[in-house]
Amino acid sequence: MARKPRKEASSQIYHIIMRGNNKQSIFFDDNDRNFFINRLFKYASQLEIHVYAYCLMQNHVHILLGHTPKKILSLFVQKLATSYVYHFNHRYDCSGHLFQGRFKSEPVEDEIYLKNVLRYILRNPENAGICSMKTYTWSSYRELTQTTTATNTKKDFIYSLFGSQHELKNFLEIPDNQNYMEYENKPTLNDDNARIFILKLLKIPNLNILRSVSVEKQLNYLQLLKKHHFSISQISRITGFPRKIIHEA
Repeated sequence: MARKPRKEASSQIYHIIMRGNNKQSIFFDDNDRNFFINRLFKYASQLEIHVYAYCLMQNHVHILLGHTPKKILSLFVQKLATSYVYHFNHRYDCSGHLFQGRFKSEPVEDEIYLKNVLRYILRNPENAGICSMKTYTWSSYRELTQTTTATNTKKDFIYSLFGSQHELKNFLEIPDNQNYMEYENKPTLNDDNARIFILKLLKIPNLNILRSVSVEKQLNYLQLLKKHHFSISQISRITGFPRKIIHEA
């Protein structure tokens, strides 16, 4: 069955999500995140696209784009994804697909919806129970709310929607329970694929290493696995650590 054509925004504003294949993590460390952000703005500049907001989560990315004709939208995501996948596969000696098939997009046609989507994107870390949006490093929140922060986002347009930076900050503080192309953060890797992923994530040759390191390092490893949204049950099955220890790590 043919795919439905992508909806076109007369406003040329889109909310897009790029998702990890099988909901796997797409970032292992800050170098990966910095590379992605660098390429995000590089290709936006090349194609004269406006980036209004972004948020890098562990296994997906939200981006709010403007000044983006439909035919340019797909080209932009293709360039961004291709560049990042090359970086990722080369760095971690991987092959195959990193992102899940077709990226998701939705047109943003009116000002009220635009404000709500902006808030949803920036509050994503908070809604996922990670931390406050104010302390989350990998979104454009600080770029939009701190005057002294260097930025490539088109924040003047965002300020024009609210009247001032102060009004923008007040609006972002108001919780909104509505979902906008909601994406589940939990991975769905089977144990075999998860085992391969964990070895690369922890940068160890085999899982027996976990038994020979210090207790402090064991706890650090377990915390990292939980941060990447592996369930306690799956971590226990793969590593052999008791569920109680993993829960308390």
